[in-house]
Amino acid sequence: MNIKSVESRFISILDSLKKTENEYIKGLDSYKYIKSALTNESMMLKYFDGKINDIRYVKNSIEGEVIIDAGCGSGIFSVLLSLLGAKKVYAVDYLVDCVEMTKFIINIANLDNVEVVHSDIGELDLPEKSIDGIFSIEAISHYRKYESFLDMAFRVLRKGGFLLISDDNNGASLHIRKKTFLIWDIFENYPKATTIFGHPKGDICYLDMRRKIIKNEFPNLNQDEIEKFAKYTFSYSREKIVTAVSQFLEGDFSLMQEYSYGKCPLDPETDCYMERLFNPKDLKRELRNYGFKSKIKSNGPVRRDLRIIRYIWELLSPITIFLPRGFTIIAVKE
Repeated sequence: MNIKSVESRFISILDSLKKTENEYIKGLDSYKYIKSALTNESMMLKYFDGKINDIRYVKNSIEGEVIIDAGCGSGIFSVLLSLLGAKKVYAVDYLVDCVEMTKFIINIANLDNVEVVHSDIGELDLPEKSIDGIFSIEAISHYRKYESFLDMAFRVLRKGGFLLISDDNNGASLHIRKKTFLIWDIFENYPKATTIFGHPKGDICYLDMRRKIIKNEFPNLNQDEIEKFAKYTFSYSREKIVTAVSQFLEGDFSLMQEYSYGKCPLDPETDCYMERLFNPKDLKRELRNYGFKSKIKSNGPVRRDLRIIRYIWELLSPITIFLPRGFTIIAVKE
């Protein structure tokens, strides 16, 4: 396959997305995260180069293969997988916002081999040993139960199938841990900080979300009770908040859970973690227990003129893994 022709088509699709955006699409959170990639052709090429590099970690070609884009977000990566010749791409996301965004861009690209699936990735209903490869790009840190994702991956992958996990929440980096703890604290407690380190938060924090849920579900509670129960239901989904508060009112506080600095908060409406930290070495050990053979890459620069630096950086991954925000794990089912 001619990579230059794929690049040209891909840039054309991104350009069309930029030109056809409407108020609904611009209001989706998933669009806000990709807006910078649509700024100009240079940014589009940078995105293209980064994703091509992810694919080349595992395959020189994915032509004719059945692929899962786990946590597809905006759907742009699913488009690229299709253009590179995948026989079938399952673009899977738990959030309606992301599903709608993906459907929009798939329609713009006029692709017929991408199936958009609204599902918890750990509950994806596909036959055993039916998938050639799975990409989880900037997604595992949001999964409510990442272990169920690993269960699913091992079940549906064929022998020799690959699982690539790439994420910018490198728990092995002291700098990233400190920065992420601050992000968590702001998302949990501070409603007025609408953006932190490039993360669009909006004008409401998770604590306020829980207050509103409790107030709506239990209208007879006074403000002091609402405040107390909101703090006692840290990192709970809407459903679990209702269950916990019902038990609190009966004198049962076994489900009480409070926030402390360094704990990752959960969005109670989406039931997704803000962004969990993962130590890639720990994740590699878990994958080995499932039956995957894997290796870790320390993410380096993606610019075309810095490829040699990236190559050297990756060779030194056992050392450099403690420095960058991102890591990539390439796993193969044995």
